[in-house]
Amino acid sequence: MLAAVITELKDIPKAKGADLIELRLDYIKSLNNTKLKSLIENCKKPVIATNRKKDEGGFFNGSEAKRIEILKNAIKFGADYADIEYSSGKKSIRDLIYNKRKTKIIVSYHNFKETPANIKNICDNIKKLNPGLIKIVTNAHSVTDNFKIFDLIRKANKEKKKITAFCMGDYGKFSRILSIILGSQVTYASVSERKESASGQLTINEMVEHYRIKKINKNTKIVGLIGNPVEHSWSHIMHNAAFDKLNINAVYLKFQVDKLKEFIEYMENLDIIGFSVTIPHKVEVMKYLDGIDKQAKGISAVNTIVVKNGKLIGYNTDCPGAIKSLKRRTELKNKNAAVLGAGGAARAIIYGLIENKSNVTILNRTVEKAKLLADYFKCDYGSLDDIKKIDYDILINTTSAGMHPHIGSSPVTPDCIKNGAVVFDMVFNPFRTKLLVEAEKRNCKIIAGFEMLIHGALLQFKLWTGKEAPEQLMRQKVMEFLKNASH
Repeated sequence: MLAAVITELKDIPKAKGADLIELRLDYIKSLNNTKLKSLIENCKKPVIATNRKKDEGGFFNGSEAKRIEILKNAIKFGADYADIEYSSGKKSIRDLIYNKRKTKIIVSYHNFKETPANIKNICDNIKKLNPGLIKIVTNAHSVTDNFKIFDLIRKANKEKKKITAFCMGDYGKFSRILSIILGSQVTYASVSERKESASGQLTINEMVEHYRIKKINKNTKIVGLIGNPVEHSWSHIMHNAAFDKLNINAVYLKFQVDKLKEFIEYMENLDIIGFSVTIPHKVEVMKYLDGIDKQAKGISAVNTIVVKNGKLIGYNTDCPGAIKSLKRRTELKNKNAAVLGAGGAARAIIYGLIENKSNVTILNRTVEKAKLLADYFKCDYGSLDDIKKIDYDILINTTSAGMHPHIGSSPVTPDCIKNGAVVFDMVFNPFRTKLLVEAEKRNCKIIAGFEMLIHGALLQFKLWTGKEAPEQLMRQKVMEFLKNASH
């Protein structure tokens, strides 16, 4: 179930996309019994009454006795759920459970600093109080912190105990959706941006429209982007729209991953169909796969993982996606191409350029890395400053320079952009990078990173599902997102 977190009464009408309304009573000023009764009675959805303590991220200013009294009154006025913190003490919790009437009591534990080593013991102690719902929410400092929480969910499910559990923070954002697939009862969302009550909280619109939270269940298959960072990516918008259109019970998530080996090992045990892979994991991930496609092996970088007969197989769709984007604007044979960067994306485009008989020069800030790649592909190399000396037809940026949020930067200065050249920036967020804006001023043919993204995504979708993806819909959804984001 999706709960809308209400911190201002005027926002209640914005919760229509949610299943539940969590009334954060600690935010509401001048709260009295008349106001509380009216609030609960006038909500058109089931209500969770929460009166959060300051040391649990709340704003209640009164005494502890007064705080608990407000929760008791919420029960008296018909709240469907009442949330009391585990730190309130056994006496207060048991008293609330004893006087619960028809209200389900949520006993919650929040840790805004970390996911503690003893989280299992804390969960077991809450179970002994026999609440209607156990709630465990911690802050994730690593992707692996989520796995401790997921294990609590799976254990509670085996014991027939109802639990809501997920992680906060950037590393925990995906757990707000994945936890529901694993058997968590409720996930929470804000009514709009800047209304978040906790770090990593998504909006109702993101949950419903971008992640299809109302349509996922225990049989939903998992796919998503592995990277660090991942916040800038639009891939979830494209793939989830395609899953919805073709009635495929799958969800595409964004996994911010710091410990790649541990992530792969844990996720292999879930119902996954594959992954996209981005910076900085495209090369390292190869160590943890069961097999690698011939082209990906030649590139020595993987951006797509497919589950085949229980095995993880690596592919590279960056190469065909990028080459298809280039071929729509120019011939490649005998053209001089300057490639900026020496990472996984550079490997992919260089492989494709050489395959199509282009003359490639690799330019990188760290010349040693450029040399290593040039030796591998038997082509020229140099430093980024050497761009001024090179007569190129095609300029390709594979670095992260200019990527959101650093939209004011560019891999090269404007005077290094050759008039009339083809300029391809693999950065896709923002849609038009500073490099492309400057290139357009110099009558260049420009190619946005989104073109490689969409062509690569179509290939990935086919690899994962065996079905052709709805290209026009995927393009449309991203354009709508960009239009809304700019307002």
